[in-house]
Amino acid sequence: MKKFLINIILVLPVFMSSCSDFLDRYPVDALSPSTFWQTEDDAYLAMVGCYNRLEPIYGGYNMMYWDTTSDNLFNYFSWEGYKPIASGNMQTSDTGTSFFNFLDIRSCNEYLANEATVDWSTTEKQNQYKAEVRTLRAMFYFWKTEQYGDFPFFTDVLETPEEAQLARTDVATIREFIVSELKECIPHLPNKNGTAQGRINKQAAEALLMRYYLYQGDYTNALTYAKSIHESGQFAMPAMSYADAFLVANQYNSETILSHSYLESTSNDLYLPPFMPNMIGGWSSVVPTVDLVESYEMSDGRTIEEAKRDGDYDESNPFINRDPRLRASVLYPGQIYHDNYKNTYSGCYNSLLQYFANGDKNDDYGINADNASKTGLQVKKFLQNLDQFSDVNTASLHFPIFRYAEVLLTIAECHIELNQNLSEAIECINRVRNRAGMPNVDTGKYADQSSLRTLVRRERRVEFAGEGLRRADLKRWGLLTSTLAGFDILRYDGDVTTTLNADGDYNVAITGKSVVSGETYNFKSHNELLPVPLTQMELNPNLVQNPGY
Repeated sequence: MKKFLINIILVLPVFMSSCSDFLDRYPVDALSPSTFWQTEDDAYLAMVGCYNRLEPIYGGYNMMYWDTTSDNLFNYFSWEGYKPIASGNMQTSDTGTSFFNFLDIRSCNEYLANEATVDWSTTEKQNQYKAEVRTLRAMFYFWKTEQYGDFPFFTDVLETPEEAQLARTDVATIREFIVSELKECIPHLPNKNGTAQGRINKQAAEALLMRYYLYQGDYTNALTYAKSIHESGQFAMPAMSYADAFLVANQYNSETILSHSYLESTSNDLYLPPFMPNMIGGWSSVVPTVDLVESYEMSDGRTIEEAKRDGDYDESNPFINRDPRLRASVLYPGQIYHDNYKNTYSGCYNSLLQYFANGDKNDDYGINADNASKTGLQVKKFLQNLDQFSDVNTASLHFPIFRYAEVLLTIAECHIELNQNLSEAIECINRVRNRAGMPNVDTGKYADQSSLRTLVRRERRVEFAGEGLRRADLKRWGLLTSTLAGFDILRYDGDVTTTLNADGDYNVAITGKSVVSGETYNFKSHNELLPVPLTQMELNPNLVQNPGY
């Protein structure tokens, strides 16, 4: 396993030519196809070079940032490229983060164009490697079409700038290609238990098809592939808490279908300060929203609205008796935070006070520093124990691309949308909830399609918070524009008390919520697709811009 991951990092730059500017050719320091494509070792290096292209899209860095393009997380710094996508302020000259590039596709095409010249030991190995690369290419096209719709489509190596000036292919055609590719690849891929961590396996390809069909609203086909993974016997919800499942030591656990790995002290490490509090040297670039916090249920399964109705929810102390996934995913005021990294926090995280009692300025108070969280909240998922990293500037982390909880919640959602077998839907939801320490679904309250739809959508939000799935969920449910249009970024006001509660944190005294100055989104329906960058339009006269830009 480790050897494979290290090879991803050290692989020679076989595939460094790019269509991204429609001019690049093979660099002089790259290996020539005429001398390289001879042995299985050559093919292996080329294949892991293709795997390395996962990072800008499916890597944890992008996925955590990508959740800021929804109502889950907030990105304060526009220059980082994600805030304009969320706020609706994208322009063709300043698109924010762009995925309108082709090096990933080109790398896969080059592999597939040259692998036949290798002296393969077995046809089975050749077919497996090809299937892995084709699945990667399908993953890349899936992401790009979700963000742009129509997209330049090519499966050959484009040799000249003129050949590279492709028009955008209709999205339906590319989607047909994605499906056919994955169906052809699945028979050539081994099961998860016969595959090194980080490599494509049969269930990973099925998970991509599952997610594809779910996003298209094809619940019958999505259910077929989710059930295939479920019945494979390869996965189980791990016998550990939700929080522990995201520790580095446990991230290759029994629910991991496919993950993307970072390794410390390499060129493929993870830089953690953007997700850390200012007080300990972080940037607070990516922080949870108040809206996300308020979506978590109470520990007994009631929503906070229901608890308010019953007189059991204290708005001045809102973080107690909540779904354990809240404490595992979000660092909120009053929470004990064992900062062994810099030993700055003597007690708890407190972003509520502008000045401490001794008159010192609070570096975690929103307006006191650019790098202070504007919502007063911090990401805790993946970072609940900074002591597990020898250096937060070059960290190891294994970020899940597909995990078994998604399979279970997909089975549940498909049954609910098809209005069939609701008992199995509830059973699948219970398995996810129980691992998190939540009670079974209240079948007296959640007994029909409408109520269960509300429940499973909330489950997806809190289960996958910070994993980059929320925007796609809102989009496919037809809720992205209505959710982000006029969306306010809020922060809690108040103070932290000196009283510890039963959850092991300090009670807080919240006095209200304020809209963060200048942080109300201007999202419109055309912002659901990203704009084609002006630089690409200038280089390629055959490109047509998405409507509204």
